[in-house]
Amino acid sequence: MALTFSLNVFALNGHLLSEISQTDKNWDFVPEITNSFNFSESSKSELFLLDNNFGFRFSESNFNLDLIRSKHPKNINFNTNSQFIEFLYVFNDRNAFSFSFKEQIADTQLIDCYTFSNLTIGFCEDALINIRNSKDKYIPLGDSSIMMIDGSNKELQIKLYRATNFGFSYYIDEIQFYMGVSENKFNWLSPIEEMTTGFFSNILYNGSSIGDIVSKEIRRLPQRDKWLFYKLGMNLKKDFEVLPKVNIFYDFDLVLVETEDYVSLNSINSFNSKVETGLSYSPTKNLIISLSGTFYKNNLFGYQDLSFSQRSEHHFNKSFASINSSIKFIF
Repeated sequence: MALTFSLNVFALNGHLLSEISQTDKNWDFVPEITNSFNFSESSKSELFLLDNNFGFRFSESNFNLDLIRSKHPKNINFNTNSQFIEFLYVFNDRNAFSFSFKEQIADTQLIDCYTFSNLTIGFCEDALINIRNSKDKYIPLGDSSIMMIDGSNKELQIKLYRATNFGFSYYIDEIQFYMGVSENKFNWLSPIEEMTTGFFSNILYNGSSIGDIVSKEIRRLPQRDKWLFYKLGMNLKKDFEVLPKVNIFYDFDLVLVETEDYVSLNSINSFNSKVETGLSYSPTKNLIISLSGTFYKNNLFGYQDLSFSQRSEHHFNKSFASINSSIKFIF
């Protein structure tokens, strides 16, 4: 919905917002998702304040993705926590400029077994090889994990907000133009690296050396060298009143994305788009409740950067969708 500096605003002081989005593989009304997908959920709490020409926005969000695979690791639970800060300067009742920073950190993933081709290594019942290493750097793995993966993301963005004039206001309330740079950084730890050289690497399994099998799969793990996403985007918003206190709204976003220093295994997209549409209800002038759906053209590419790496890039040419609900208190 439109920013509070717009002519179509609800208040000048700010708001509190809470929202949640979910996707479930059993929902027939969402696009077909990759076979390993099971469930995802994101939640956000936000505070926005506006005093004269200066605005401040702070939000915290959580993103959860559950995958169920036929090979190890069979169950993947990917969780991230984010903090977002935005500073705005309002030029007049139609234009504003902002600078924002976002930091996202993933919970450490501990993996007990990993299947390389048809060779399972680790500490589960299906493991054909159990390995441990006495080097101090592997102590964090303990006695039950073959691998641990950490990840973080930082993003800087500048944005121009513009409330539309009367000629376009029937179709668009607000236009945003933005550009930003986002940095992904992963690190993983596993003694499987020791299997790519030395005597053990030359042992044959199903006609291939263990060293070759492991080396091939290691290339599919997130690269340890950081890489960047450069983004250029546009956003359009509009609310249409259909009944007293009831609006239909849309929120369309298009982002162009270019990577730097990323070693891709397959061709990757250079853009993504999403459109959210739904109903909002205002039982009082200070409260807005909404229910909506969001459709993504190329999965979450450009929107959830930490979910993108060599492990997942082959899923980012498929569409994605979610059901969302929110409640906003305006003061």
